[in-house]
Amino acid sequence: MDEIIKVENLKKTFNGSLEVIKGISFSVKRGEVLGIIGPSGSGKSTILRCISQLEQVTDGSIYICGEKLVENGLYADKKKKHEIALKSGLVFQNFNLFPHYSVLKNIVEPQIRVLKKNKAEAEDTARELLKRMGLSGKENNYPCELSGGQQQRVSIARALALKPQVLLFDEPTSALDPELTGEILAVIKELAEEKMTMVVVTHEMAFARDISSHIMFMDGGVIVEEGQPEEIINHPKTERMKAFLARFSAY
Repeated sequence: MDEIIKVENLKKTFNGSLEVIKGISFSVKRGEVLGIIGPSGSGKSTILRCISQLEQVTDGSIYICGEKLVENGLYADKKKKHEIALKSGLVFQNFNLFPHYSVLKNIVEPQIRVLKKNKAEAEDTARELLKRMGLSGKENNYPCELSGGQQQRVSIARALALKPQVLLFDEPTSALDPELTGEILAVIKELAEEKMTMVVVTHEMAFARDISSHIMFMDGGVIVEEGQPEEIINHPKTERMKAFLARFSAY
Protein backbone atom coordinates (compact mmCIF):
# COMPACT_ATOMS: atom_id res chain seq x y z
CA MET A 1 0.00 0.00 0.00
CA ASP A 2 1.28 3.47 -0.84
CA GLU A 3 1.31 6.32 1.67
CA ILE A 4 -1.40 8.92 1.18
CA ILE A 5 -0.20 11.05 4.10
CA LYS A 6 3.29 11.17 5.56
CA VAL A 7 4.08 13.56 8.40
CA GLU A 8 7.61 13.97 9.78
CA ASN A 9 8.66 15.93 12.87
CA LEU A 10 5.64 18.25 12.58
CA LYS A 11 5.71 21.27 14.86
CA LYS A 12 3.17 24.03 15.30
CA THR A 13 3.59 27.01 17.57
CA PHE A 14 1.05 29.79 18.08
CA ASN A 15 2.03 33.35 19.05
CA GLY A 16 5.70 32.40 19.04
CA SER A 17 5.61 30.45 22.29
CA LEU A 18 2.54 28.19 22.60
CA GLU A 19 3.65 24.78 21.33
CA VAL A 20 0.55 22.90 20.18
CA ILE A 21 2.30 20.14 18.20
CA LYS A 22 5.76 19.08 19.34
CA GLY A 23 7.54 17.16 16.62
CA ILE A 24 5.19 14.29 15.75
CA SER A 25 5.56 11.77 12.90
CA PHE A 26 3.04 9.34 11.40
CA SER A 27 1.75 8.02 8.09
CA VAL A 28 -1.55 6.84 6.60
CA LYS A 29 -1.58 4.32 3.76
CA ARG A 30 -4.19 4.03 1.05
CA GLY A 31 -7.41 2.48 2.36
CA GLU A 32 -6.47 2.96 6.02
CA VAL A 33 -8.44 4.87 8.65
CA LEU A 34 -6.37 6.67 11.26
CA GLY A 35 -8.33 7.50 14.40
CA ILE A 36 -6.91 10.34 16.50
CA ILE A 37 -8.13 10.55 20.09
CA GLY A 38 -7.12 12.59 23.12
CA PRO A 39 -8.27 15.39 25.42
CA SER A 40 -9.27 18.83 24.17
CA GLY A 41 -6.26 21.01 23.44
CA SER A 42 -3.97 18.08 22.67
CA GLY A 43 -3.33 19.19 19.06
CA LYS A 44 -5.65 16.75 17.27
CA SER A 45 -7.59 19.27 15.18
CA THR A 46 -4.47 21.32 14.52
CA ILE A 47 -2.96 18.32 12.71
CA LEU A 48 -5.91 18.25 10.31
CA ARG A 49 -5.71 22.00 9.80
CA CYS A 50 -2.01 21.73 8.92
CA ILE A 51 -2.65 18.91 6.43
CA SER A 52 -5.51 20.85 4.80
CA GLN A 53 -3.46 24.10 4.73
CA LEU A 54 -5.76 26.02 7.06
CA GLU A 55 -2.76 26.46 9.36
CA GLN A 56 0.87 27.00 8.40
CA VAL A 57 3.31 24.63 10.09
CA THR A 58 6.17 26.00 12.16
CA ASP A 59 8.55 23.19 11.19
CA GLY A 60 8.57 19.65 9.86
CA SER A 61 7.35 17.98 6.68
CA ILE A 62 4.02 16.90 5.17
CA TYR A 63 3.70 14.79 2.02
CA ILE A 64 0.33 14.05 0.40
CA CYS A 65 0.20 11.22 -2.15
CA GLY A 66 4.00 11.38 -2.34
CA GLU A 67 4.04 15.09 -3.17
CA LYS A 68 5.77 17.63 -0.95
CA LEU A 69 3.42 20.14 0.66
CA VAL A 70 6.04 21.32 3.14
CA GLU A 71 9.55 20.02 3.85
CA ASN A 72 11.53 21.10 6.90
CA GLY A 73 9.20 24.07 7.24
CA LEU A 74 9.54 25.20 3.60
CA TYR A 75 6.36 25.09 1.53
CA ALA A 76 5.90 24.14 -2.11
CA ASP A 77 4.96 26.90 -4.53
CA LYS A 78 1.42 28.25 -4.78
CA LYS A 79 0.45 26.11 -7.79
CA LYS A 80 1.68 22.88 -6.18
CA LYS A 81 -0.04 23.76 -2.89
CA HIS A 82 -3.33 24.16 -4.76
CA GLU A 83 -2.88 20.82 -6.53
CA ILE A 84 -2.14 19.10 -3.21
CA ALA A 85 -5.13 20.79 -1.54
CA LEU A 86 -7.44 18.99 -3.98
CA LYS A 87 -6.20 15.62 -2.73
CA SER A 88 -7.80 16.00 0.71
CA GLY A 89 -11.29 16.95 1.87
CA LEU A 90 -12.01 18.32 5.34
CA VAL A 91 -15.37 17.77 7.06
CA PHE A 92 -15.80 20.33 9.84
CA GLN A 93 -17.54 19.74 13.15
CA ASN A 94 -19.87 22.70 12.53
CA PHE A 95 -20.80 21.73 8.95
CA ASN A 96 -19.61 25.01 7.31
CA LEU A 97 -22.38 24.96 4.69
CA PHE A 98 -23.32 28.15 2.85
CA PRO A 99 -26.62 29.17 4.51
CA HIS A 100 -27.83 31.12 1.46
CA TYR A 101 -27.29 28.17 -0.91
CA SER A 102 -29.69 25.27 -1.34
CA VAL A 103 -28.47 21.79 -0.44
CA LEU A 104 -27.89 21.05 -4.12
CA LYS A 105 -25.98 24.27 -4.76
CA ASN A 106 -23.77 23.64 -1.71
CA ILE A 107 -22.51 20.52 -3.47
CA VAL A 108 -22.63 21.77 -7.07
CA GLU A 109 -20.83 25.11 -6.67
CA PRO A 110 -17.47 23.73 -5.39
CA GLN A 111 -17.37 21.26 -8.31
CA ILE A 112 -17.87 24.08 -10.82
CA ARG A 113 -15.37 26.42 -9.16
CA VAL A 114 -12.69 23.91 -8.18
CA LEU A 115 -12.99 21.04 -10.66
CA LYS A 116 -14.31 23.24 -13.52
CA LYS A 117 -17.19 20.83 -14.14
CA ASN A 118 -20.19 21.95 -16.15
CA LYS A 119 -23.39 22.50 -14.19
CA ALA A 120 -25.25 19.44 -15.49
CA GLU A 121 -22.40 17.08 -14.65
CA ALA A 122 -21.96 18.67 -11.20
CA GLU A 123 -25.69 18.32 -10.50
CA ASP A 124 -25.64 14.65 -11.51
CA THR A 125 -22.79 14.00 -9.07
CA ALA A 126 -24.54 15.97 -6.32
CA ARG A 127 -27.84 14.09 -6.71
CA GLU A 128 -26.03 10.75 -6.72
CA LEU A 129 -24.21 11.64 -3.49
CA LEU A 130 -27.36 12.96 -1.83
CA LYS A 131 -29.08 9.68 -2.64
CA ARG A 132 -26.15 7.82 -1.12
CA MET A 133 -26.47 9.96 2.03
CA GLY A 134 -30.20 9.26 2.29
CA LEU A 135 -31.09 12.84 1.39
CA SER A 136 -32.95 12.45 -1.91
CA GLY A 137 -35.76 15.00 -1.97
CA LYS A 138 -33.79 17.56 0.07
CA GLU A 139 -32.03 19.14 -2.92
CA ASN A 140 -34.01 22.40 -2.76
CA ASN A 141 -33.97 22.76 1.01
CA TYR A 142 -31.68 25.22 2.75
CA PRO A 143 -29.31 24.20 5.58
CA CYS A 144 -31.49 25.86 8.23
CA GLU A 145 -34.33 23.52 7.23
CA LEU A 146 -32.29 20.40 7.97
CA SER A 147 -31.38 18.64 11.20
CA GLY A 148 -27.77 18.75 12.34
CA GLY A 149 -27.27 15.17 11.19
CA GLN A 150 -28.64 15.99 7.74
CA GLN A 151 -26.43 19.07 7.49
CA GLN A 152 -23.37 17.00 8.34
CA ARG A 153 -24.32 14.43 5.68
CA VAL A 154 -24.54 17.27 3.14
CA SER A 155 -21.07 18.43 4.17
CA ILE A 156 -19.73 14.88 3.72
CA ALA A 157 -21.36 14.73 0.27
CA ARG A 158 -19.78 18.09 -0.61
CA ALA A 159 -16.33 16.80 0.37
CA LEU A 160 -16.80 13.56 -1.60
CA ALA A 161 -17.95 15.49 -4.69
CA LEU A 162 -14.41 16.84 -5.13
CA LYS A 163 -13.08 13.25 -5.29
CA PRO A 164 -10.32 13.59 -2.68
CA GLN A 165 -7.73 10.90 -2.05
CA VAL A 166 -8.24 11.26 1.71
CA LEU A 167 -11.08 12.56 3.89
CA LEU A 168 -10.30 14.41 7.11
CA PHE A 169 -12.99 14.49 9.80
CA ASP A 170 -12.67 16.99 12.65
CA GLU A 171 -14.92 15.63 15.42
CA PRO A 172 -17.80 15.19 12.97
CA THR A 173 -20.38 14.41 15.68
CA SER A 174 -19.44 16.94 18.36
CA ALA A 175 -22.07 19.51 17.28
CA LEU A 176 -24.87 16.92 17.12
CA ASP A 177 -27.48 15.79 19.60
CA PRO A 178 -26.70 12.24 20.83
CA GLU A 179 -29.57 10.69 18.85
CA LEU A 180 -28.18 12.15 15.60
CA THR A 181 -24.62 10.94 16.20
CA GLY A 182 -25.36 7.39 15.07
CA GLU A 183 -26.37 8.35 11.53
CA ILE A 184 -23.08 10.15 10.91
CA LEU A 185 -21.02 7.35 12.42
CA ALA A 186 -22.87 4.92 10.12
CA VAL A 187 -21.93 7.00 7.05
CA ILE A 188 -18.26 7.11 8.06
CA LYS A 189 -18.27 3.40 8.85
CA GLU A 190 -19.67 2.69 5.38
CA LEU A 191 -16.89 4.80 3.82
CA ALA A 192 -14.34 2.83 5.84
CA GLU A 193 -15.78 -0.43 4.54
CA GLU A 194 -15.36 0.95 1.01
CA LYS A 195 -11.65 1.52 1.81
CA MET A 196 -11.83 5.32 1.68
CA THR A 197 -8.63 6.65 3.21
CA MET A 198 -9.58 8.75 6.24
CA VAL A 199 -8.20 10.54 9.27
CA VAL A 200 -10.86 10.88 11.96
CA VAL A 201 -10.50 13.04 15.06
CA THR A 202 -13.17 11.85 17.48
CA HIS A 203 -14.26 11.60 21.09
CA GLU A 204 -16.31 8.48 20.32
CA MET A 205 -14.11 5.71 21.71
CA ALA A 206 -16.15 2.71 20.59
CA PHE A 207 -16.47 4.23 17.14
CA ALA A 208 -12.73 4.89 16.93
CA ARG A 209 -12.06 1.28 17.87
CA ASP A 210 -14.58 -0.09 15.34
CA ILE A 211 -13.54 1.86 12.22
CA SER A 212 -9.84 2.60 12.66
CA SER A 213 -6.98 0.64 11.14
CA HIS A 214 -4.67 2.47 13.53
CA ILE A 215 -5.23 4.76 16.52
CA MET A 216 -3.08 7.61 17.86
CA PHE A 217 -3.63 8.93 21.36
CA MET A 218 -2.37 12.50 21.73
CA ASP A 219 -1.81 14.62 24.79
CA GLY A 220 0.08 17.87 25.16
CA GLY A 221 1.06 17.99 21.51
CA VAL A 222 2.78 14.59 21.41
CA ILE A 223 1.76 11.05 20.50
CA VAL A 224 1.53 9.20 23.82
CA GLU A 225 0.44 5.83 22.42
CA GLU A 226 -0.35 4.42 19.01
CA GLY A 227 -1.19 1.03 17.59
CA GLN A 228 -3.99 -1.37 16.70
CA PRO A 229 -7.46 -0.27 17.91
CA GLU A 230 -8.20 -3.26 20.14
CA GLU A 231 -4.79 -2.98 21.76
CA ILE A 232 -4.93 0.78 22.31
CA ILE A 233 -8.54 0.99 23.54
CA ASN A 234 -8.81 -2.28 25.45
CA HIS A 235 -5.23 -2.68 26.69
CA PRO A 236 -3.66 0.77 27.18
CA LYS A 237 -0.03 0.71 28.27
CA THR A 238 0.52 4.19 29.71
CA GLU A 239 -1.05 5.59 32.86
CA ARG A 240 -2.05 8.70 30.89
CA MET A 241 -4.00 6.62 28.39
CA LYS A 242 -5.65 4.62 31.18
CA ALA A 243 -6.70 7.82 32.94
CA PHE A 244 -8.12 9.24 29.71
CA LEU A 245 -10.12 6.10 28.90
CA ALA A 246 -11.46 5.89 32.45
CA ARG A 247 -13.68 8.89 31.59
CA PHE A 248 -15.54 6.83 29.00
CA SER A 249 -17.94 4.07 29.92
CA ALA A 250 -18.28 2.50 26.47
CA TYR A 251 -14.82 1.45 25.44
